[in-house]
Amino acid sequence: MDHRRTPSRNAYVPSSWFIVLTIVAVLAAVGGLGWLLIGADDGSNDTATPPSASATTPAPEPTETTEPTPTPTETEPEPEPTVARDTPVSVLNNTGTAGAAGAFATKVEDAGWTVGGVGNWQGSIGQNTVYYPEGLRDQAEQLAEDVGIDRVMPRVDPMRADRLTIILSGPQ
Repeated sequence: MDHRRTPSRNAYVPSSWFIVLTIVAVLAAVGGLGWLLIGADDGSNDTATPPSASATTPAPEPTETTEPTPTPTETEPEPEPTVARDTPVSVLNNTGTAGAAGAFATKVEDAGWTVGGVGNWQGSIGQNTVYYPEGLRDQAEQLAEDVGIDRVMPRVDPMRADRLTIILSGPQ
């Protein structure tokens, strides 16, 4: 009977079927949550589109008319709302290439932004990223578009909360 004893009188050791059942339940819950979060917004439309009117109704017979056909008037496309480029931008080098931040700062200024600082970043960043403080996401997305950066993320400490921050970690 010694092989069935627990290590101490107060310790509880669950049986193996309980452990397996718990793991399966946790995996099922995580999978269901993932399906809800990812699968629910897959971009597809579940509503069927009705067939076009020309497929269900025969086309009317052409008749002679003496009225000229009006030409459609060209309308001016609405201008896209512009985002103010008035927030300063810090450009930080995480590439290991000396001078990368200074060179990229010129590109930021050429796009109409004010560079508020150039320096180095210590840490590991996966790709070139624009970081933004709370309330400046629109400006961060505009900056990213202006300078060709695909990744936009909320700022992390110790980044300044009064400016956008670009961290370079790869080719520009």
